Amino acid sequence: MKKYLYLLLFLSSTLLAAEPEQSFWETYTAALRGDKVAQFQVGVIYERGIGRDENQTQAAQWFEKSARQGHVDAQYNIALMYASGRGVSEDEGVAMMWLARAAKQGDHEARKLLLSIIDGALEKNSKSQTQMSDSTDTIEITPITIVTKAGASVCEKSSACVIYKANTVFTSTSKRGNVYKISGMVTKKGWKPYVKEGWIDESNVEIRR
Repeated sequence: MKKYLYLLLFLSSTLLAAEPEQSFWETYTAALRGDKVAQFQVGVIYERGIGRDENQTQAAQWFEKSARQGHVDAQYNIALMYASGRGVSEDEGVAMMWLARAAKQGDHEARKLLLSIIDGALEKNSKSQTQMSDSTDTIEITPITIVTKAGASVCEKSSACVIYKANTVFTSTSKRGNVYKISGMVTKKGWKPYVKEGWIDESNVEIRR
């Protein structure tokens, strides 16, 4: 897979190097200085246990550092780790966020995986919404402000979900089970009503009253 192109190149250079230990520390030092390619390479070293003890936590930390600087393969790899809970706490929302960023840079594998996760999330959401509608009534609540976490999605009655970036601000005046119904959205131009029937799970938001 192309995701390990850097790994293969790095392995080749390491095997050819007279002092592989020195080669590692040169890469590690560059990573500490903020080089995103070096950070990705260090992540691969720890993920695969190349010349070092395998350490998935360290791998995830370095992949995420590189991903935050826009390294597309690091974005893909850290997404996989969040999706599987390898080296980090499992978080499908964060995994989808990193896949979306990689897909935006033209990574087709990231786009395919993102769509498959979304399809699965829609199916699960559809089932949970059906179960909830059978057993739980919508109740009116004191108006609150909802701030999204990374990877949060708002799902409509049709089960179509839209992912919003972190810190998007909504308002709600009603709740059903553990999901809030969106009543409005706060933009740079001020508050505006949410015209569709959108719902968001409480685990994906922070509440500000």
